[in-house]
Amino acid sequence: MPGVHVEKSARAGCVIVALRGELDVCTAADCVSALAALAAAGAWIVVDLAELAFMDCYSLGEIRAVRAQARQAGGDLVLAGPQPVVLRLLVLCNVVGDGLVSASVDEAVSGAGSAPAALVMAGADASLAGSGITSSALFRAGAAMGHARMLTGLIAAASRKRHNGAGTH
Repeated sequence: MPGVHVEKSARAGCVIVALRGELDVCTAADCVSALAALAAAGAWIVVDLAELAFMDCYSLGEIRAVRAQARQAGGDLVLAGPQPVVLRLLVLCNVVGDGLVSASVDEAVSGAGSAPAALVMAGADASLAGSGITSSALFRAGAAMGHARMLTGLIAAASRKRHNGAGTH
């Protein structure tokens, strides 16, 4: 039965957790336990998905719960470099635009420590409201454009991997 292999390393103040194989309801427990231990310590976690061939909704839900735990402890968790099959799940579950997904580990590491997007948006929304400008339509349009740019970048990165022979099984 295929499983998932977890490999940890450190880079620029982040813990990089590379996943290889298939992550599903039968194989997620050890991976989630490893991530939860890091999250409880308030680590900035980048989960490298470049070699993960499959992820199910259960596993994604568990990872999102670990992200909430990390944020509560002062850290964060970001998914990086998903394969096309995994990217499809992330898009279908509408998690690409909430800051959970980066196109690469480099991008995720360079963004570590920055304020979560929701906090930045809340601050901007409050300053606009104070000036009397109605911002909900503006932010919806801006968010849609941001999501489109991020999705385009993720698809392009996955396509480059496929064309370069990376990620073939």
